Amino acid sequence: MTYIVHVTAVVEGDLERIEELINEYRYNCLENQPGMKGFYVCRPADHPNVFLYTQIFKDISAHRAHIAGDDPRVFFAKMEDEGFEFQGRWMAGKEIDSIPEGQLLN
Repeated sequence: MTYIVHVTAVVEGDLERIEELINEYRYNCLENQPGMKGFYVCRPADHPNVFLYTQIFKDISAHRAHIAGDDPRVFFAKMEDEGFEFQGRWMAGKEIDSIPEGQLLN
C-alpha cells in the first residue's frame, strides 16, 4: 500500500526562482529515490505564492529514507541561501482503497 505526503507551502520571494528550485527538487527526488513513485506540484491561480505538492512513496520506509536523504536537505539549504521564506504544512498517511497497479479509480 502506498504512502502519500501532501504539502501546502506558502513562500515569499522570487516566485519564478522558487518554482525552479521546487522543480529541481522534484526531479532530483524522482531520480535519486527508488521508493518515490510520484511527485506532483501545482500553484493555485488565485494564490500565486502557494505551492501544493504531493509525494507518493511505495511505503512509509521509503518516505523515511526520503526525509533522511540529501534531497530535502539540499533543497531547503538552497531556499535559505537565496533568502526565500518557506512555511509548509504537511500531512501524510497510507493510501486507502488501493487498487491493482495500472488501474484507475475514476
